[in-house]
Amino acid sequence: MSFATNKILLLIFCACYFSVVAQIEFESYSKSDSLTSINISSVFVDSKGVIWAATNNGVNAFTGKRWVGIKSISKSRGNDINLGTISNISETKNTSIWISSDKGLFEFNGKYWTHHSDRDNSGFYVKEIIQDSLGFVWIVLEKNRSIKDAGDLGFSLVEGKLQMYNHKQWYDFPGMIGGSAAVVVGEKKEYFTSSLIDSKNNLWITSLDGLYIYNQKSWLEYDIEYLSSDKCYKVFETSKNDIWVGTANGVAKRDGDKWIKYEDDSGIKDNDIYNLFEDKKQRLWAFSKKDNKFKALNLFRNNKWEAYFDQDLNIKGEVKELFDFHNKLLAYSNKGISIFDKGKWTNLEELYGIEEEDYSEIIMAKDSSVWFTTKTGLYHLNKGKLDKVYTPKKKWRLSYLYEAPKGDIWLGTEKNGVYIINEQTNTHLTSKNGLVDNHIKNIFTDSGGSIWIVSKEGISKYLGK
Repeated sequence: MSFATNKILLLIFCACYFSVVAQIEFESYSKSDSLTSINISSVFVDSKGVIWAATNNGVNAFTGKRWVGIKSISKSRGNDINLGTISNISETKNTSIWISSDKGLFEFNGKYWTHHSDRDNSGFYVKEIIQDSLGFVWIVLEKNRSIKDAGDLGFSLVEGKLQMYNHKQWYDFPGMIGGSAAVVVGEKKEYFTSSLIDSKNNLWITSLDGLYIYNQKSWLEYDIEYLSSDKCYKVFETSKNDIWVGTANGVAKRDGDKWIKYEDDSGIKDNDIYNLFEDKKQRLWAFSKKDNKFKALNLFRNNKWEAYFDQDLNIKGEVKELFDFHNKLLAYSNKGISIFDKGKWTNLEELYGIEEEDYSEIIMAKDSSVWFTTKTGLYHLNKGKLDKVYTPKKKWRLSYLYEAPKGDIWLGTEKNGVYIINEQTNTHLTSKNGLVDNHIKNIFTDSGGSIWIVSKEGISKYLGK
């Protein structure tokens, strides 16, 4: 064989080899790259651009060059305190980072860490961290271990309490807010159910024992004497600054120092109201349930409530979300999508002549169009047009749907990595392209515009544009 022939064969080999080697599109990080754990439960980007990743073994901070893993902090006496399993990361107005975990509450002011501990909080976890207009930090605490569901009794006990920090000391409110309550099997095991800081900077808290308001001076309680039920699930402020509360027996609207109650006789059906929504036409919608299952959407107009059940909504399953959509309203469930226009709900499949099942993910884009996924592909709904933008080669299991700052649509899957969809190209990227692994849990953008992928085995930064 001549030298020239060998050279040709070598060139053919190289061309074939490099054609099958996937291009690396990600910079990936796992436990070997200083992460305290690969089990990332949530991420938070603070005002300084630092990425915080919560895990079951401390927290990790990315400052732009590398990850710094923080499993524990040192106290003044030299003892280390483990951060444990992180449940919440937030930032206050003074740019302090607050982290809650099964080991307590931690604050980082940019220079040093403070461990806020209270022996009386043993057995409680921080469900929510709230900052009011005065800069005070409030923590909503729930009991870790309630009495287990008992077949004979059919209920569990839940317990909650609230504390406030004014940056000098902590305050408790025993006898004012907090306590315990029974929940039946199947209900959420939570004592506190929602919170709101209204347009007047009042703090509202709902619980299974009533509704509470803190007016920056003292607490006021509203129970069954004022409302239809002690069990309050959702407090909500409308664009007209009206305060509404959903309860286990209808809804109530604040009217000065009084409350106007709306129960079954006012048209609200199966009146266990667990959520409230106001559309762009300033119509108020109430989500109701019965026996812990979604039952109806209730519309408030002309001082009456009108109920829309499954047969009226023209979709099956629990309505997860409502979206304002080009002067119409869109209702989404895992079983379908329905559009409300001129007093009537129309199923999307009937409207556009498609047959689908298992609607897994949905987002509203910046241009007010809607993207959603099913087992068979990705759809784009814009004004009066529905397009099936992408069909995978085989059925996929979607885990995340995200719109990037430039308008690209990113789809995360449970086994097949990510798909990037835009007007020009459709790109499929997997671990062969540098992802840590192909099970995607989260997709987000940092302060510099870079896209990050959280997966089962770690986290990856997209290097493309």
